[in-house]
Amino acid sequence: MSGAELIIGTGRATGVPRRAAQIAAATVLGAVLVPVLLVAVVAAPVSAAPARTVGVWVARRLTRLDGVPRPRCPEGRRLIGLLAVEALLGFVGVCVLGLIGLGLVVAGQMIMAAATGGPVPAFDAGPGQVNWWTVAAFTVPGGLLIFLAACGLAGVAWLDRRAWSRFARPGADELAREVTRLHGTLDDVVAAVDAERRRIERDLHDGVQQRVVALSILLARAERVTDPDERRELQRRARAETQQVLDDLRSVAWRTYPAMLVRDGLPAALAALRDRTEAPIRLRTDLDRLPDLAVEAAAYFVASEAVTNAIKHARATRIDLELVRAGGDVILTVTDDGIGGADPAGAGLSGIASRVAARGGVLRVRSPHGGPTVVEAVIPCG
Repeated sequence: MSGAELIIGTGRATGVPRRAAQIAAATVLGAVLVPVLLVAVVAAPVSAAPARTVGVWVARRLTRLDGVPRPRCPEGRRLIGLLAVEALLGFVGVCVLGLIGLGLVVAGQMIMAAATGGPVPAFDAGPGQVNWWTVAAFTVPGGLLIFLAACGLAGVAWLDRRAWSRFARPGADELAREVTRLHGTLDDVVAAVDAERRRIERDLHDGVQQRVVALSILLARAERVTDPDERRELQRRARAETQQVLDDLRSVAWRTYPAMLVRDGLPAALAALRDRTEAPIRLRTDLDRLPDLAVEAAAYFVASEAVTNAIKHARATRIDLELVRAGGDVILTVTDDGIGGADPAGAGLSGIASRVAARGGVLRVRSPHGGPTVVEAVIPCG
């Protein structure tokens, strides 16, 4: 038990100095940033770029202080307000650090004077005027001042975090815009789902249903004929038609939702898409499975629709498909050497754009006449 208590006590003892060092380092960085903060605030009416850059620096400093990532900076007037408050807190931190430095200098001179009998230049004490009794008399108020200074540094660090939380909170206008965007995205997703259902119905009606009708005619003819050779030929054609029906059903199922995507993940599903496509596809990826199945589904349908468009409409002879992870985003890029002219407002591309937008991502389409066509989806993945 005593050993366990000793370990716990040691952890706490080492944790407090580390925390104090983090607060002191963050305060020093805040003090160093004061001139830059003031310049960014003054330059804000002319250009918002310095404020955005300094805002990123402030976020990194606070992340170093408490280890909490802050990927989203405030915007507009709230960013300027944050920088102004940070400049004020940085000035307060400079004052507190200055008082701590002055106290350390005075304490050092007093201890040196008591030990050697020399003077104390900090408050014009002559040689021999400061002894160990004088040092002992100043110990209690000096310790109190050190405690107050440490509380000041901790208070500045706390206000730093509170200021960021207050100014990074979305305003009413941003919330209204986000609600409007979500409503629009929801309408787009519903429209895309309806369009996908109509396409599935059309594929079943025009493809699978017609082949099933043809298969039934072949089987009926095979039952009526008496010539063995003709019957074998009809049966062979019926088997071929049956295989074609199965292929069409499998194709419709893949376009609806491939089972391999759930079982083996996005890279395996993209590899299967490559193997099923007539045109040669060069697949490059450095990912394994993604933690979010919805992100995998969105990326897969982007790839599937882009490949289908490249073959059907762009008459592409080669397709490059690349899947990479950049920070917190998954980036899927599909490039073909077709004739270009893809319409981002078309049913297919607008449908996958809505699917990507529903995940907080963005779809970019570059397709000049004459090609090449580049479809890029950037999808956040936590």
